[in-house]
Amino acid sequence: MCIMSVDRQRSDDHRLVSIIIPAYDEAQHIAGTIQSVSDAFLGSSWNVEIIVVDDGSHDETVLRAQRSAPNIAAALIVLRHERNQGKGAALRTGFLHSQGIVVGFIDADREYPVQALPTMAQMIDDSPHSTCVIGCRVADDRTWLERTTSRLAHRVASAVLSLPVTDTQAGLKMFPGPMVRDIVADCHQSGWLYDIELLLHAVEQQLYVVELPLRQRSVRRRRASLWSMIRCGPVLVGLAVGHRQRTLQKNRRQLREMIRFGVVGAINSGVDLGVFWLLTQLWSVGHHGFEAGAESLVAWIVASFVGYALHSRYTFHRQLPRAGFYVVTGLGVSIQVTLTALATHWFGASEALPGKMVGIGIASMITYFGYRFLAQRSQTEISSAKVPRIVRAQVPTVVCQDS
Repeated sequence: MCIMSVDRQRSDDHRLVSIIIPAYDEAQHIAGTIQSVSDAFLGSSWNVEIIVVDDGSHDETVLRAQRSAPNIAAALIVLRHERNQGKGAALRTGFLHSQGIVVGFIDADREYPVQALPTMAQMIDDSPHSTCVIGCRVADDRTWLERTTSRLAHRVASAVLSLPVTDTQAGLKMFPGPMVRDIVADCHQSGWLYDIELLLHAVEQQLYVVELPLRQRSVRRRRASLWSMIRCGPVLVGLAVGHRQRTLQKNRRQLREMIRFGVVGAINSGVDLGVFWLLTQLWSVGHHGFEAGAESLVAWIVASFVGYALHSRYTFHRQLPRAGFYVVTGLGVSIQVTLTALATHWFGASEALPGKMVGIGIASMITYFGYRFLAQRSQTEISSAKVPRIVRAQVPTVVCQDS
């Protein structure tokens, strides 16, 4: 691969967005696309780097991309594959050379509206979750045959892969930068199926998927033939099998995580009871209810320190946020105490123990998912088979403004 850095001067500002433009024989469109992408971010709070990845073009794509540098406000980086490897390979190269906290890509022919890019970047930046935003074509002016075969191919792919997104192939997507740079290491498709593989890994990594409605403008006939789509059938099956295997592995990892949580909980309870018993032996003379309550509180505090250390290092393999840990733990203890008191009040002293056992069961579920949420918020990879929410953004359909 040949790297031609036309303009490598970029701000160190944390609000850097990287836009990748994969290009193959796009001399006719590349300069206008670079200009449009740069102009789309004028007046926004984002710093922009545009990464053009020429995938072994035979025309003047590289030369015309280089000539665009003096005319734009964004940083421009041009990379070139010596031979054509496919759109997926070009995107992988662009992702690995990006530095933005948000990274997106758009097709070089401007069939998709570049003015959607700042909106997509801001959606990711504003989201409280790890989120990717993908274009979703709700209207286009392609021929009937292209629309029909494209939708059929998408439905087949979605069914085979159990990937519940409306549009997998729109050439306009954006991801959190650090996460997508990790994901691409596990993506191996070099052609147009790269979009699907990337989305599969995003779903497995618990990214929320937001679909942005847009209109596609037809610029030329589709490059992928119907026969090439049909030939991708075995590859789709292979992706589905791999996805299923990774999901089962995540299920097994989550089961092991829950077992570790139970073991730590048992140890924690043993420490709690042991310290409480020791305190009652030391100060057993003239014991009153309030004194027993104070001793129970001291025992719980000691046990909570032990629980914090074990859950961080053993259960989740991550130092949990201390304040959040004690908030969740306090909530669990409150539930236990409340249910014990209510059971005793309603049904008599004989039902205090069953009430406490029910409280322990409910509190254990709450604390497990609470601790797990804290681990996820600390950006640690926590195993899960849960499929993230996939939502359609409630915004007007974005259409191309430039001709």
